[in-house]
Amino acid sequence: MLICLLVFGSSSSDGRQKDYYFYKPTQTLGSDATFSPFSLLLNGSFDAMRIGGKRAHDLSSYDWGTDFRNVWNNVTNPIESARAYGWENFRRQELFNFSFNRSELQFIPNVADHVIGYGMQYVKVTEWYDYHGYPLPPVWGITTSLVYQYVNEMIQNGGLMFTNVDCVADYDIFNVLGYVLFSFDGVKRFFSKTLQLNDWSLQPLYVPRNYHVENVGQQFMMRYTLPFAENYAPFICWGVNSVVGMSYKYDDANRISVGVGQAVAGTTLNCRGEFRSNTPNLDGAIGIFWDNDGSLLAGLYLTGRSSLNAQLNVYPGLVEFHGIRPGCYLGVGEREGLVFGVTFMDIPISLGVER
Repeated sequence: MLICLLVFGSSSSDGRQKDYYFYKPTQTLGSDATFSPFSLLLNGSFDAMRIGGKRAHDLSSYDWGTDFRNVWNNVTNPIESARAYGWENFRRQELFNFSFNRSELQFIPNVADHVIGYGMQYVKVTEWYDYHGYPLPPVWGITTSLVYQYVNEMIQNGGLMFTNVDCVADYDIFNVLGYVLFSFDGVKRFFSKTLQLNDWSLQPLYVPRNYHVENVGQQFMMRYTLPFAENYAPFICWGVNSVVGMSYKYDDANRISVGVGQAVAGTTLNCRGEFRSNTPNLDGAIGIFWDNDGSLLAGLYLTGRSSLNAQLNVYPGLVEFHGIRPGCYLGVGEREGLVFGVTFMDIPISLGVER
């Protein structure tokens, strides 16, 4: 399977122009300027920490060995795992159905995140490797993607040995569909030019006092410029926080976007005999964003009802002090507590403080 994927990736890059679809080497501001395989590995690997409580952010709380073995047992034996779980249950929960029951809608993030978002990031990191002169960029791109996606499944495993069909659907089906789909130039052109898909992932912080990783995760943005009103574009930004709204382009490169939607505020564990699954608990969310040519300069999330929180990311590049262009993160609220950190352009994870 990996060889087939590499053939797809290699064939699509033959004779390609250096005008990349998603990676922007000339961008000096915001999220695109800070993107690298290292930032992708961090945000992708630990994205699922955001759907748990404070303990989920503690690196010392995980049973890494058990999580690795259980994910491995399931993704290398997908037929056996799906059969044990029940083919109909597997289809309804992970693949597709017409239900409006939240416990059976896992296929929606499977498509949105694992096919579209992760597929785009595979292309973006492959272009990064190409620009920086690595041999066989698709090999590096797929390897980076496989690593962070595997660790992300480990984070969600919960330190138990059980039949885990969620990782089977994610890793063996939808991730692979994303690699294949985004190996075609027509698809990359459509999502980069027509729908303006981009990566608005966060700025990871490490808090040494309690071994916490904070403000880590993947967010994706997609918008379509209205042909009859070119300054306006409906947009969606999704991930753990998902909002829909409108972007306004106030000059040649800069846009302000405002959206409303929902945020995942923890999960509810569902048990069916020996089988386990999680249903997200949803909260309200408002998002306000400022971007430069698709590169996020600043983003503010306000979430509320069950738990009030504010999360502000200001990305490096907006201000400069003696040649240093820092960014920052500030999170405050019932779930966040108080988290603060200063971030830097070329450092994929910074030190933070938490109260």
